[in-house]
Amino acid sequence: MVVLTFTFVNSLDPAEREEGETTVPEPPFPTTPTSTATTLPPETQAFLVTLNVLQTQATEYQDQVNRINDDWEADRATFTETREAFLALQADIVAWEEQVAALPDVPPELAAGHVELVLQADELGGAVEDIVIGLDAPDTGEQRRAAVEIFAEEMQDVLDAIQDIRDTAEASTSTDDTDGDGDTTTSTTEPEE
Repeated sequence: MVVLTFTFVNSLDPAEREEGETTVPEPPFPTTPTSTATTLPPETQAFLVTLNVLQTQATEYQDQVNRINDDWEADRATFTETREAFLALQADIVAWEEQVAALPDVPPELAAGHVELVLQADELGGAVEDIVIGLDAPDTGEQRRAAVEIFAEEMQDVLDAIQDIRDTAEASTSTDDTDGDGDTTTSTTEPEE
């Protein structure tokens, strides 16, 4: 946009000036570069892409729990269908937990956040098991409903852990060119213990 404006302004015919009058046109943008931008190392960027995938998967697991539970509540699924759906979902989540724990190439500055994510994700399989136990319970659904709510809380902890890793990544690396020399300096801050 700036280049187009500059080209357009320079292509205009100069205004007529009286004899002896000299003016220096103002440039259409500041001539002294002053900018602050955040750039992340490629390995950190790649890890954040992986986090996006994990977040999408986690959100889908929450949606599946809600759908299975809603179908049971609305009599759109039999007891056997509901139980099998929860057990299949539990198996998927347990496999996902293992995938989260075994993520390769975790950047060192994000390792503590990854450990926290693993700890939070490790609760999900057991939370689904509690839903199945609630489904089997001889009450009128209170135990199952409570377990569904606990699963949602556990999943929110997982999503919060993912966001904490993002926040750490953004805070740990930044580039700054405030002196206008065109060089960027990278400052890295270690996450607090």
